Amino acid sequence: MDELSFHQIKIFFQDKLIQNPNLNKREAVIEFNQILQFIFKMDYAKLLSQGPQVKKRQFQQIEKIINLRIKGTPLAYIFKEWDFYGRKFFLNKSCLIPRPDTELMIDILKKESFKKEIKTLLDLGSGSGVIGITAKLEIPSIDKLVLTDISKRCLKIIKKNLFIHNLSADIYLSDWFKKLPEQKFDVLVSNPPYIARDDDHLNHLAFEPRRALIANNHGLSDIETILKNGVNFLSNNGKLFIEHGYNQKQNVQEIFKRYNYKDVVSFKDLTGNYRITKGVRK
Repeated sequence: MDELSFHQIKIFFQDKLIQNPNLNKREAVIEFNQILQFIFKMDYAKLLSQGPQVKKRQFQQIEKIINLRIKGTPLAYIFKEWDFYGRKFFLNKSCLIPRPDTELMIDILKKESFKKEIKTLLDLGSGSGVIGITAKLEIPSIDKLVLTDISKRCLKIIKKNLFIHNLSADIYLSDWFKKLPEQKFDVLVSNPPYIARDDDHLNHLAFEPRRALIANNHGLSDIETILKNGVNFLSNNGKLFIEHGYNQKQNVQEIFKRYNYKDVVSFKDLTGNYRITKGVRK
């Protein structure tokens, strides 16, 4: 195969992506641009201005990615990396894909750090570690970071992400608090499983790890476990922030109050849904 131009590749492949039933034309264009940026390791503006020639190896890489995407595999799992809060993070299929909704957690923590300095932070059920690592990068006062997960494969990714961002942290293989040494934190954060087993949203998350998505008791069992035990790991007036489903605000607030947290408040994401709730240890 002779080298093809950048524009020939766009014509050749872009429409093929629409064979993925989950993508409309606009989404296919956006994803194809992401694929090109991944292959050529340059931003889209530079790609347009330079219009690089596409070598046989690059053509084959693009073709492989598109065939996987047509079958439904998310780009994040194909690339084995994804952006969160403007930074690249590695991941594997044992980790949830970082989403813009979760970036709200970082925005809230940064505002909290202006009210009172955060020095110690526990990210419980960290997955790829994006919340805890980003928090430490964004909030200079954090001098102790602890990350946990139940998956050994996630812990490997956490170590890799700590390395590329030049950070250190204590890491524990633990089912929530079970293997975590007793200690106190200014802040505890978690994005736990909160989807009910019969929730239709699972149809759109077929490639992501079920144990990181699904919880018993209508999606609330892991949230309750974290709130019940979290008080033992918070310092006086320590704060616990938890991500939850768009329709779980009332139930989550009731659980906070059941375990005697004070100043319980929920936060809206960019679409106007309540997605994170905070409580303070009495």
